[in-house]
Amino acid sequence: SRPFFRVFLKHGSGIPDSCCCPSLLPFHWPGLVKVRTASSGGGGDGDGGEGEAGDPVPGKIWSLWSRRPGQGGPPPRRPPLSPLERVCNLIPRQMLSREVLQLSERQPAGQEQEQEQAGDGDTRRHCGRALQPARGSLLPPTAGQVSFQPGDLVLAELRRRHRLELQKMFLLVPGGELHSKWGMLAHQQILGHLPGQMFRTSTGSELVLRRPTLEEYVLLMKRGPAISYPKDATTMLMMMDVGDGDSVLESGSGSGAMTLFLSRAVGPSGHVYSFEVRKDHHERAKRNYQCWRNAYEVAREKEWPNNVDFINKDIVLATDDIQGTMFDAISLDMLSPQLALPAIHAHLKQGGVCAVYLANITQVIDLLEGIRSAGMPLACEKILEVVHRDWLVAPAVRKDGSTAPRVEPQRNVDDLAHEEENDAAQGHGEEDDTKSFCTVPYVARPHHEQVSHTAFLTKLRKLKPALQ
Repeated sequence: SRPFFRVFLKHGSGIPDSCCCPSLLPFHWPGLVKVRTASSGGGGDGDGGEGEAGDPVPGKIWSLWSRRPGQGGPPPRRPPLSPLERVCNLIPRQMLSREVLQLSERQPAGQEQEQEQAGDGDTRRHCGRALQPARGSLLPPTAGQVSFQPGDLVLAELRRRHRLELQKMFLLVPGGELHSKWGMLAHQQILGHLPGQMFRTSTGSELVLRRPTLEEYVLLMKRGPAISYPKDATTMLMMMDVGDGDSVLESGSGSGAMTLFLSRAVGPSGHVYSFEVRKDHHERAKRNYQCWRNAYEVAREKEWPNNVDFINKDIVLATDDIQGTMFDAISLDMLSPQLALPAIHAHLKQGGVCAVYLANITQVIDLLEGIRSAGMPLACEKILEVVHRDWLVAPAVRKDGSTAPRVEPQRNVDDLAHEEENDAAQGHGEEDDTKSFCTVPYVARPHHEQVSHTAFLTKLRKLKPALQ
């Protein structure tokens, strides 16, 4: 049976001396050494003050345990925890503020020396436990990279099994919090970190935080009316061939999506005149445009060009606002563009393009009929419907999370026999080392969520009539 023993320490309470003598132990335990602390009762320091193994000195405290065999002295005592360290043990690390983390990382000099003596110099301690590099930790500053700052636009994403479960855009402010069904994340924990990192919420979910692109901002910003989707807006830009320094007329500001794409295309030396007949849509487009400009300046540390004039007026009645101005291109997003073309086609440069965004094919018919009946010098070159098909390409995974085995392609038995005969005739004694590129099967299919029809895009070019 496993031996058990009890060691009694003599404290002058009438316990016999033989009870604290190590020689009375029924077995020899390696690593047990006799250590005696200094006392004023006799012996003093050094080897001369120690008695024999069977004659403990009265009033002395004997310890049978040592950290390592052959090492004298009692084991170093762990210093008491400070109130801050006790609080850190009760609260998860992810919920601590940056100030608390900085204070807890400071160690007194005496505590560092004791850890080095104890052989723990290679392990960092934080709040009583080993500190491991956590996801979302501060990274060293890198040239050309800007960390998250107040006023930044942040995009939080959560993907599970190749499916986007959460996509939320928010403005980073001190003291703010991001709330979702996947948990809470304080804005203070995001400030100072570089984009493209994983952050853990209060429920343990891992979110990817990064800055949104212009395409993502347009899709996630607050809307009034329906927006021009990025796939249509980029196609219209290609139709109009808008470049740096161009002057563009836009009718139908809406929520400001197309205006933002035009603003980036014309650059600082170009200009965009955006007309909107409704007051609420006009204000919404201005707010979205200004919000993107502010976030761009924080993220890129340079200013987005202020090259857009928002005008709250009907384009048909706005001849005085554009008097004497010639435009390189015109973008129309309105219900009846054939009513506005007679007033604005004269301000389009010869050979310029007017791109029209229409939701129904009947509107396209009315547009072409209006151009024909009015005799306007506009030729319809193209009518497009932009359709994108998203595909899902991912490893084949079972319901339990394991990867399905790859099925080797079956080959004809006659072909195998013919190949063996050829190898034997050529004297190939070595085995074939050719293997498949990968051993994990993949699933490739169209995504079950698709964005189908959004609009019909009509390309009109201004041409000079032939001379009679």
